[in-house]
Amino acid sequence: MKRYRVAAFGLASWDRLIFVDQYPQPGDYAIVHDTLEQAGGTTTNLAVALARLGLDVSIAAMVGDDAEGEQLRAELAAEGIDVEHVRTRAGEPTDRSLIVVSGRGATAERTIFWQQGARLRHGDFLPIEAFFAHDLVVVDIDDAALRRLIVDLPMHVSPRTRLLGPLVYLTALDPETGLDLALRHDYLVGSAAELCYLTGTSTLEEAVTVLQDEMILSQTRFAAISCGPNGCLLIDRAGTCTVPAFEVDAVDPTGAGDAFAAGIALGILERWDMETMGRFANAMGALAVQRPGARAGLPTRDEVECFLASARVRGPDR
Repeated sequence: MKRYRVAAFGLASWDRLIFVDQYPQPGDYAIVHDTLEQAGGTTTNLAVALARLGLDVSIAAMVGDDAEGEQLRAELAAEGIDVEHVRTRAGEPTDRSLIVVSGRGATAERTIFWQQGARLRHGDFLPIEAFFAHDLVVVDIDDAALRRLIVDLPMHVSPRTRLLGPLVYLTALDPETGLDLALRHDYLVGSAAELCYLTGTSTLEEAVTVLQDEMILSQTRFAAISCGPNGCLLIDRAGTCTVPAFEVDAVDPTGAGDAFAAGIALGILERWDMETMGRFANAMGALAVQRPGARAGLPTRDEVECFLASARVRGPDR
């Protein structure tokens, strides 16, 4: 079995999670029944998920000049990830998120307060040549100018490089700019809400129509959209494939999207058909939500395959 190599440009963050039964109204309060602190960040969570699936992973990111930054780097290294290009920004704190998880089970929701810290910026040194030699490159950067630079480079210096673009940070841009930047990736992964925002539509059906029209003349050949408890939707230029979610006892949705993205990345590398890819990615998300925090529930490939052997599909009325 080939051991695939994946490189990622993106963000590292430190997460503090607070669990409450109900998010308070303005001026009210909520009783906290649990807390958790851990390494996080969309890119680093995705990198850990890929490493646990048995892939060789390298990451380029920035951490702050503090204890959290040191811990982030150490935890990535402990997962077997190449952290040579996880650098420290002197005089800046590590990126942080306060995540409030309200409710329990399948209806639990997250509210994220993001304190921006050290991040990759336009002008930072990046290992372009080394990373573009990998089987797949994840570009998960919130700096629009830097992201545009990275995604435009392959056509000039490495036409065989394949780019996977999470949509999450593109929603900080205006829809027209965000969609234009998204369509410069070979593959896209994100949520239904993110796709609707970027396409300027109010329903997923409308968003799919817009995306498929745009894909005809763009670099993008495939998109995977997570629909939470409704499973996922896989989109290419010829059609779509809906894959239902699995029945699980959810604890915390934090990191489910990153786990889903890792499943999609593996499916791209393995050249699976859309249904197989969607089932595996849904299983990744289903396993991730059964443990608190973004990383505790990230499974190995054997664990995913074991889950798939006995998992029950979530019914349409659930």
